[in-house]
Amino acid sequence: MNVVVEAPTRGAQRVRPQMRSVGIAHAVAAAALLGVLGFGTLTACSGADVRMIPAGAELAMFVLLSSVVMLVRTPKVSAIAPALALGASVALLGGAIAGWTWFASQPCMGNVLDREMVTLHVVTAAAAAVVVTSLWLLIARDEIEPWYGASGVVVSAAGALTVLIIGVGSTVLLHTGTPLAATTIAVTIPWAIAVAATGWLRPSPAIAMVTPAVGQAIWLLLH
Repeated sequence: MNVVVEAPTRGAQRVRPQMRSVGIAHAVAAAALLGVLGFGTLTACSGADVRMIPAGAELAMFVLLSSVVMLVRTPKVSAIAPALALGASVALLGGAIAGWTWFASQPCMGNVLDREMVTLHVVTAAAAAVVVTSLWLLIARDEIEPWYGASGVVVSAAGALTVLIIGVGSTVLLHTGTPLAATTIAVTIPWAIAVAATGWLRPSPAIAMVTPAVGQAIWLLLH
């Protein structure tokens, strides 16, 4: 009598990120962000101060807060902490992209040791790293899913479009010298992205995702 034993096929196991490891990465990124953003505004060739990343240090503090929460493994924050970091890093990345647009228009800059270039390099790299690791952690924990179905996605998309229209319109009406393109890239588009993402997240991480944008909006109103 022949007995055939069928062994289960072993497929490639998906690598799952560890929350503590992501927390360490975010802590390093936050330290780098605070290290360069703590020096204040950038300086144009004309000598004028330019703030391409509104509330940059405050946004970096959101990343630092989320890293601490992940490192100590506070209960019930497996999705809230990375979503908070994601919202802050999207805004930081938008500011960095706007900064590079501004930097390209400055004829006196180009030295790799210029504070402006160093700042933009560090902010771009750190923000991109936080975006990628936060998304990786949220996807691995099955947090990215339209929990309110198609209706939630449609509502969040409509909200994002509304934010985009209002943001661009208010910039045009209240133009104060900052280029429209830079303001749109640095502020309006990240806000719209945060609103659009809420349709794909559970309520608690969705709120965390838009919290940095709300904080940046309050900062802009006060300044």
